[in-house]
Amino acid sequence: MNKMADNMDWEKEAPHLAQLERKNPFTVPAHYFDELSQRTQSLIFIESFKNESGSGFEVPANYFETLEAQISSRLTIEQLMANSENGFKVPDGYFEQLEANISAKTRSPKTVKLWQKPLFKYAVSACLVLASTTGWFANKQYQETKLRNTELAKEQMLYDIDESVILEYMQETQNTKTANVSDSEMESYILDNFSAHELSNSL
Repeated sequence: MNKMADNMDWEKEAPHLAQLERKNPFTVPAHYFDELSQRTQSLIFIESFKNESGSGFEVPANYFETLEAQISSRLTIEQLMANSENGFKVPDGYFEQLEANISAKTRSPKTVKLWQKPLFKYAVSACLVLASTTGWFANKQYQETKLRNTELAKEQMLYDIDESVILEYMQETQNTKTANVSDSEMESYILDNFSAHELSNSL
């Protein structure tokens, strides 16, 4: 009984609250429990998708740093396009004078014969002399280089021959020739067939 009296004391302390109708202040939306399972599954799917792929949106590099400049340039372009209907203008009377301008530019050009000018004749003669001299000099250099290469190849071939082969050849030629060969003929033969380098190595 005392507990009941203690519980009723709040009515004296808060009479306005005690006068309010006693009912549940919380309400459930219509069809809440019918759609609860589907909404729960959708939320679980969305949360799992967020965890797997991150936010799903990416901002280009330096997007916010260049955003103001891009907006300003876009606004300037749109203002220029709004102010001018067409950015190209044709001069006054352009099409009326077009045919006359084209015919004036397509007149037959004045022909000038170069052979009648003495300076051209001298220039052509000088070019011919220069070309022929250059060809002769180049041919001479080529022939000298070819001859030098041939001599070097012959000397190399003689240098590569073994001394024993040379001695055998000399003995064979001495045997086939008569003994009446003079010393001068022998010297000329050696000088014609052997280089100075080979002779110095054989001594």
